[in-house]
This record gives sequence, structure tokens and C-alpha cells, in this order.
Amino acid sequence: MSSAIDDDILLDNERVTVRRVGIAPRVAPRSLLAADDHLWVIIKGGLLKSVTTGREILWREGRVLWCDAPGTILDDMRNDGSLELEIVAVHLKPQPRHSPPSIPRHAYLHYPNIPGEDLLENEHVIVQRFVVGPGQWEGVHAHVPNMLFIHIKGGQWTARSKYEPPQVYDQPSPDGSVGWMPTIDISEEHQSGNAGSEPIDLIWVTLKG
Repeated sequence: MSSAIDDDILLDNERVTVRRVGIAPRVAPRSLLAADDHLWVIIKGGLLKSVTTGREILWREGRVLWCDAPGTILDDMRNDGSLELEIVAVHLKPQPRHSPPSIPRHAYLHYPNIPGEDLLENEHVIVQRFVVGPGQWEGVHAHVPNMLFIHIKGGQWTARSKYEPPQVYDQPSPDGSVGWMPTIDISEEHQSGNAGSEPIDLIWVTLKG
């Protein structure tokens, strides 16, 4: 690791900037405080300890936290574990105000074959978690606009639709990798499956507005 806090841009578009942040042991990550609304997803968890009170907080892999600007949750904390703590931070970019659409542009993702876990919903985002077992297919589903995925635990994906037979991706998705999902109508009969030997643990973030 080149410094106490590693900070890399994973994705940047007109809606979000997504950062991967690695925090070394014994480091107080105050520099993560941001002036915008953002979501944190814990990729590699650990212990955070209050410098003033000594209270320890366990952050497990897959935990999500919403931080209203300006965030202060890390003001008094440091990484008290022996390993690097890894966070994916999703920063929302300001959008022009407009009249609400007559049909909502956001919705909960529905995998017919896999029940999801609802982690968080507020006026900005819907956050869900799915675990896709080896050999398991999600079932035919749609993707609404403005969705991104974050791998807590990556793996080897395959995909199919009414236009394409099953195709295994060239490379497995690493832990902590992210991507922006194109809009897909249910009529395309799209679904993905786990072609690997270990479960894939996946966070979906749907932006509102």
C-alpha cells in the first residue's frame, strides 16, 4: 500500500462518482468526510474505535451507511484492526430540478429465483443485496434507469437473453468491482448466472430522481 489511505476512482459519470477507499490499520480516516451526499458500502470490514471514548464498532462486509453532507461519522474514529478496511463510496452528483415523472423511474430489483435483502431506502437511493449461489440463475428480470452494482464478493458470471445464448464472461469480477447497468426491458428476457464454484455477493444501488 502506497499510503495510509488509498483513494481510487472506480466509476465517474453524470450521476455518480464511485471511489474505492482503503484505510490502513491505526489510521483515522477523517479525510473521507465529504461535502456531498454519499453512500458507503463496506467491502472488507473491521473494527473502528473511538479515539475519545474507546468504544469499538464492528463493520461487517456488506454493511451500508448513508451520509448526509457534511458527513461526520468518522470524526472520532480510526481503524483499530490489523488489516486494511476497504470502502466503496458512492457520491451523488447534483441534478437539475424537474417535475416528477408520471411513472416512477426507480423500483426495487426483482430476481424471480433469488430473494433479495432490502438494506436501505431514502429519498435518494434504494439499496439491495443478493447472493447468487454456484450454478444459480437470477431469473428473467428488468433493469430500470440509473442502477449500479458493487461486488462484495465477486466471481464468474454468465448471461443470456432471448437474443443471446448463455455466454460466460471473459474474466471473473473481482471483490469490490463496480459497474453501471444499462436499462433493460423485461421483454429482452435478460438474466445472469453464477458460473463459478463460490457464491457471488452483490449490492445493487438504484438512484431516484
